Amino acid sequence: MIEKLNTQFIIQSEPILRIGIILPLDHRKIIELSFSDSLQYKIDSKAPINLTPRKLKISVDDGDVKIIKTNPEFDEHGITIHNVPAGRGFHWQKAIDVTLPGSVELSNHDGYLLLTNVVPLEQYLACVAVSEMSGACPPALLESQTITARSWVLAAAEKKHSDLNLDACNDDCCQRYQGLRQITDASIKAADDSRGIALLYDNQICDARYSKSCGGISEDAEHVWDMSPTPYLTSVYDGPDSENKIDWDNWFTDNPNVFCGPNFANENELHKYLGNVDKEGHYFRWHLDFTQSEFCKFFSENIDEDVSRITKIDALNRGKSGRINHLYLDYQNKEGTPKTLQINNEYDIRRILHPSFLYSSAFIINMDEKHIEFFGAGWGHGVGLCQIGALGMSLHGYTTEQILTHYFKNSQLKKLY
Repeated sequence: MIEKLNTQFIIQSEPILRIGIILPLDHRKIIELSFSDSLQYKIDSKAPINLTPRKLKISVDDGDVKIIKTNPEFDEHGITIHNVPAGRGFHWQKAIDVTLPGSVELSNHDGYLLLTNVVPLEQYLACVAVSEMSGACPPALLESQTITARSWVLAAAEKKHSDLNLDACNDDCCQRYQGLRQITDASIKAADDSRGIALLYDNQICDARYSKSCGGISEDAEHVWDMSPTPYLTSVYDGPDSENKIDWDNWFTDNPNVFCGPNFANENELHKYLGNVDKEGHYFRWHLDFTQSEFCKFFSENIDEDVSRITKIDALNRGKSGRINHLYLDYQNKEGTPKTLQINNEYDIRRILHPSFLYSSAFIINMDEKHIEFFGAGWGHGVGLCQIGALGMSLHGYTTEQILTHYFKNSQLKKLY
């Protein structure tokens, strides 16, 4: 596991990562695995487990189990974990099979299984690039994604799963990691060509963040998370004309000339470049329309109160991208009592105002007696690299360095190992 490295330092070799694939919160007591070549693995377990068959079931009662790949080469052979959650808690959540490089460890945590992939950083990154976006993307996008992902994991600033002795999990709360099944020669080359390169600011590795689409303007990190202003995670106008005047009156319905917009990234072609669990849709500008009864039904479930009517929704504070991080909502409960709910962060706004998860908190609302309409911009928190914007730049000839210095102002690229 990587210790926090974000001090002045020189890293001299490729780290080995611990990535959580099945977490205790998934409540799994049995996990099924299979192998393309079981002869490449050995097993370390007190339980009598035989690796001869192509398929294997591990139970929470088997104790600690290590399945170790004896051949360290990065090749097509891996361990397939079946029914792995992808998009936990988001509107695209599904179960997928994931074939992993490296080795795996299984252990019992409070009655549920934890499955950890022990994998060299560069092998992990070659898979991340094509889990987040498709291998059909241009090389500059794949390299930009790889360097951003490398910087994030090396900075080790968030430590979301440190209690489980993990560097990251496999999912959107950290970085998408879906193993070998989407890997391409291009993603392997992107990892090789950028090997050891990270984004640095003031001789520290950047805690580089990214989301699917900023919607035309990226967001200041401190507007989304409880953190100090960060010089390389500042709001950026996502277009070739950085001095473009923003027409906020029409921002959520217009088509400014920005890299993540249809002038650079045609949404009719976007499906070719998205990750395999991404939902097809309108990432740049989107529209949702709920009846009062539809909205009240999921809203009641989300706040655990029986709500009969929404009377007002108003944004109290927006960031530079238009994302709301402070909102109040007036409603009536089942007894007709008027109440007010204040929501004080971007994540909860998206969680509470949608039956699964709202695409972003950059939106305006139109309400009448029967309907509640959202007109929105972008997908995700909008901080740092805009993946679709970076795609638009790469499709129009921008280099890896130009992409990264556009989104991460004040940073520089440095080869660490």
